[in-house]
This record gives sequence, C-alpha cells and structure tokens, in this order.
Amino acid sequence: MGVEGIGASVVRKEDRRFITGKGRYVDDIKLVGLTHAHFIRSPHAHAKIKSIDTSEAMKMPGVVGVLTGQQLVDDKIGNLICGWAITSKDGTGMKMGAWPAMAPETVRFVGQAVAVVIAETKNQARDAAEAVAVNYEELPAAADISAAIKAGAPQLHPEAPGNVIYDWTIGDEGATDAAFKSAANVVSLDITNNRLVPNAMEPRAAIAEYNEPEEHFTLYTTSQNPHVARLVLSAFYNIAQEHKLRVVAPDVGGGFGSKIFIYPEEMVALWASKKVGRPVKWTGDRTEAFLTDAHGRDHLTKAEMAFDKDNKVTGLRVKTYANLGAYMSLFSSSVPTYLYATLLSGQYNIPNIFAEVISVYTNTVPVDAYRGAGRPEASFVVERLMETAARQLKVDPAELRRKNFITQFPHQTPVIMAYDIGDFNASLDARRRPNPRASCAASASPATSRPAASRRQRRSAAWVPAWACGNPPKSASIRSAPSKS
Repeated sequence: MGVEGIGASVVRKEDRRFITGKGRYVDDIKLVGLTHAHFIRSPHAHAKIKSIDTSEAMKMPGVVGVLTGQQLVDDKIGNLICGWAITSKDGTGMKMGAWPAMAPETVRFVGQAVAVVIAETKNQARDAAEAVAVNYEELPAAADISAAIKAGAPQLHPEAPGNVIYDWTIGDEGATDAAFKSAANVVSLDITNNRLVPNAMEPRAAIAEYNEPEEHFTLYTTSQNPHVARLVLSAFYNIAQEHKLRVVAPDVGGGFGSKIFIYPEEMVALWASKKVGRPVKWTGDRTEAFLTDAHGRDHLTKAEMAFDKDNKVTGLRVKTYANLGAYMSLFSSSVPTYLYATLLSGQYNIPNIFAEVISVYTNTVPVDAYRGAGRPEASFVVERLMETAARQLKVDPAELRRKNFITQFPHQTPVIMAYDIGDFNASLDARRRPNPRASCAASASPATSRPAASRRQRRSAAWVPAWACGNPPKSASIRSAPSKS
C-alpha cells in the first residue's frame, strides 16, 4: 500500500496535453468580438507628459479606441498598491508614491505605459500606436541606488524625501556591537546582488470581457494566484465588486514569482473592455516583458562577521540598500525585510545579529519577489562571508561551517525565526561524498549527444547502474498478440 496524506506522491494529470501541444494558454483563448490592445510606452526614464495627441491614430484602419492615463484617473480607477506595510526605525510608515496603471502626468521608468490603442487586430493596434504623438519634457533620472541617495538626486515621489521609502532594522544593535568589539577576528565584505530580469517561456497576457447586462467582468490572465488577483482588483483598484469579477488562470508557461503580482496591463484591459464595449486582449512580447515584468534582487550590502579565537561566529552586522525601482510593487516591501533579514542566521548558530535595510526609489522597473524572494539574497550574504572568512582565517571552509552549524533544536535565531529541526552536518557530509549522478551524465552523454561517436568513445564512459541515477529498478512483462504486433 502506498504512502497516503502529507508526503504522498501526487500523480501528474496534465502532461498529456502539454506533450501533445494541446495546452491552453491565455493567448490561445478567442472570444466573440475580440479586440487587441497595444500600449504606448515611455522611452524616457523620467519625464513630464506635456500632451498626447490621439487624433491621427483614431483615423487608422480598425481602431476602436485610444485611451490615456488621464482618462483612467478621471474614471477613478485606483493606483497599484504595495500590500505589506513596513515601519521605519523612527516609527514612521513607508513612503509609497502613487502608481497609476497608465501615467497621466509623469513617467518614472522606461517602458511605463501612457496610453493604449484598441483595434480589431494586433497589427492594426501596433500601426496605430505609432501615430500617437506624445510630447515629453525629459527630467533628470537616477538609475541606480548610489545615484538616487546622493545629495541633490532627482526626486521621484514627493512622498519619499531623498528617495528613501523606509529605513528598517531588526536584531539587537547594542549586543551585536559588543560582540564586534570583543571579536578576535572580523571579516568584512561589500556585496552587490545584481538586478535580474525574469524570463518566463510564456510572456504575460490578459483578456478582459465586460458583460454589460450583468455588469460583470471576466479576466483571463497569466497568474500564479488568481485568488489574490481577484481580491486586489476588486478591493483596491475600483474595477468591480468582488462578486462581479471572475479571474481565470489557464495554463501558465512559467512564472517563478513574476506572475503573482497585479500588473497595469490587467487593470487597463478590464477598464478598456467596459469603455469600448468589447472583449480586449493584450499579449506582451519579449521586449515588453524585459521592460515591465517586475525585476528581482538589486541590493548593495555592507556585511561584517565577528569570530572569537576558536573561530566561532559571535556576531553578524548587515546594512543593505534595496532598490525597489520607480514604484512599490505588491510584495516588494516584504522581500528585503521579513523575507531577507529574518534568514540571515542561515544554518549557523550566530548569537548576535543586527540588520538595517534601506529601500530606495530609482528610475527603473519596479522590483518584487523572484525565485525565493529574499532567501537567496540572505544566503548569498552569509555564505560569501563564511567563504571569505575561511580564507582569511586559513581554515577549511567546510570545517569552518561545521564548527558553526546549529546542532541543538529547537533553535531560536536573533532575527525572529525559530528552527524546529535540522541536520546540517548530514547535508554537508552528503555533499562531500562522490556524486554518482555526475557519472550518470558522463555515461549518457556519448550515446545521446554524440550518437555518431566511435565505439571506443562510447566504451570510455563508465557504466553506472540505473538506481544510482535516481531510477529505481523496474520489471515488465511482454506478451505477443496473435497478430504478432
């Protein structure tokens, strides 16, 4: 009898349609009367919108409508929100600037939408978008953390003086400082965790349909969490009441966090479907994805680790500047705080930790959760310190880690997290053993990637049993039908 309940293997049911090319993604959905949307996006990182002339675009073939950010504001569609409040060390709240789904007055990053063309076909919408004349007054821009926090830097939002959103701390600063004063050795690093762009196989897409008799909206979207999308769209953005909004997430081709937020395009599609009285479809291309999908990481960190004479860690001190881009995305405030600083103990018994996180606005794409959301950044800081310490102290990196592993459970870290159980020595031991899977790859490669190789080349690969590659032994029976097939 197989394992049941928690931990039981769940049989996949979706594979057949995927391997036969019959998956159903947002771009595959077709509705009666469907129109297509194409966004006009800012070529400037920071600029005032002086005027938008849509008259020529409205004359183009197939154009149903051209809508602007000012119309969106006039219809009282809400701004995008950040859903996690952070309090600075001085007790003040985070400084969240307004983020309209299309900019009515000021653009703050390259790619920010200012208008949208709705047309009968995608190509007609693209052609008409080129006829929309936007007059910009370019403003000074700050494209990175250093530029944004220096004296006299361009101001992005009036709500956030000096472009600082919050200055947040965690841990005991006094105890940590004392640990460093009494340390036998201190390791210090300046670390850049670079910004990255998510790149899912399926670009983001949305189809919105407004049913006028029922006053009901339906949104088909590339979402990792349609329930959150429905809640936020109804509760904060004034699109529709929750019982008047249905959100459908069909097959989704990758996300890794970048498809869990609410994006401007989804809001605009819903709003536009009511404005033009027909379903509206938008499918982003790869360029739009790079310009508008929420980016990840982007930290500048000063990190220090204190050791006693026996090479035991006694303290960790971290100061991180986190770039949140031009606006605060849905979960952005939580990523470099409660999803990052609370993990700075890692698997090590560090008695004193103090971290300060300063989040900053810049004229770049908004940053949010991606692939681990804060945890990879924390691990990067701690493990870089450990590796550097081993070299500075002239000890084996593995043994330095082993000396500082948490070995007694439950374990309370100085930064909120409590660990129930773990065996980090066992993990390290397993990692240091020879890996049979490496031989699996070597064994398979001549026969699979180079089928024309000589027999001598094929024989040179060591044979590894299937079970060593994670494939359990299997048995089968073969029966011949009367037809011999």
